[in-house]
Amino acid sequence: MTKFEKMLETWNNEALRGAKAKLSKEMNVSEVTVSRWAKGELKPGQAAIKKMAKIFKKSEEEIREIFNAEKENQNNIIDGKIELTYIPVRGLSSASGGKFILEETETFLPFKKSGPNQFAIKIVGDCMVDPDDPRNSIYDGDYVIVDPDVEARNGDVIVARLDGEYSTVKRMYRHGEEVRLVPDNPEYAPIIRTGATFIVGKVIDVYRPVRAKKERNN
Repeated sequence: MTKFEKMLETWNNEALRGAKAKLSKEMNVSEVTVSRWAKGELKPGQAAIKKMAKIFKKSEEEIREIFNAEKENQNNIIDGKIELTYIPVRGLSSASGGKFILEETETFLPFKKSGPNQFAIKIVGDCMVDPDDPRNSIYDGDYVIVDPDVEARNGDVIVARLDGEYSTVKRMYRHGEEVRLVPDNPEYAPIIRTGATFIVGKVIDVYRPVRAKKERNN
């Protein structure tokens, strides 16, 4: 049992069963994220550490020690120089039909990270293309930068895991226990779920690579 799991067990009345699901609801992160923290596959960011400190009634330093996490360098500056970090691409996510996500790849984007657990997903489909707002649309072939440690609010774009192994990118709107996943493209229908444990993370940015074009015929 890891230090994190022991802390979960103590917090959950000495029962590890159900503790991860309980924490995911308390922190508004997916159970996948909590499980990866428990396995040591991810380390929580500064925002998540602050939340845990309040939930577990410990200091932020104690939480960092449990995960062996260093204090976040918000500016990514080492010896006075800007450090270029690469964000891992973890598969595909759908902006129309379902695609498998969170599979490890060997692809990285040259994008400055602002959180330790951020990752990118390549978009397939056009459900986030808003015909009335093309500048703020997400297009097929774009990459979205996802942060699992940032709380998503109504109107934010999120990555959601559906039916276990599939995912989609949509705007989230909560109405009580109901969560509506709404596409920007009006040709697609919203997806309705209950609870919020299926949320993988909030989309905080879009990376659009320059694409080749055919030469114009003058």
